[in-house]
Amino acid sequence: MRRSWTIDAATKELAGLRPIIALLRDQRIELERMKDDLLRLRRLERMGALPGGADQNQLQPADLDPALRDALASSSVVEMRIRAAVDQMQASVDRVTGRGVELRDIDRGLVDFPAIAFGLPFLLCWEEGDGDEVLFAHNMGDGYGSRLPVAEFLRRLAAQAEGER
Repeated sequence: MRRSWTIDAATKELAGLRPIIALLRDQRIELERMKDDLLRLRRLERMGALPGGADQNQLQPADLDPALRDALASSSVVEMRIRAAVDQMQASVDRVTGRGVELRDIDRGLVDFPAIAFGLPFLLCWEEGDGDEVLFAHNMGDGYGSRLPVAEFLRRLAAQAEGER
């Protein structure tokens, strides 16, 4: 059964979510960097460059040990690192969803907390720019653009529930 959040519980959960979202953002940045490296390596390999050759040294930090630099220069090694990074990101996403929270946008730190009021399901909505409290909500299936301050949303939800009776 899916967890149903209260405003207070969702707000308290933010303390545990913020570090995971920050980690996911860092993981995504690293993944993008590795993907760029892989594209450059493949382009160089198509032109005949050998893995670890001198024409690829711009892909690694200058202070790396030469043996490590050569090992990192192979596109197959970079592909393995990418797979590992994807697995790490998936584990971080699972940490969020395992809490009963829906991750919507990593860059914005946008999450939804499933909730129920007046017998109707809805989503409490928070993004990092909102501060330290969950202050917004929207209907299931509606996106960020339809979110309203919680009090306003609950007034409308109550009217909707009354109309359905």
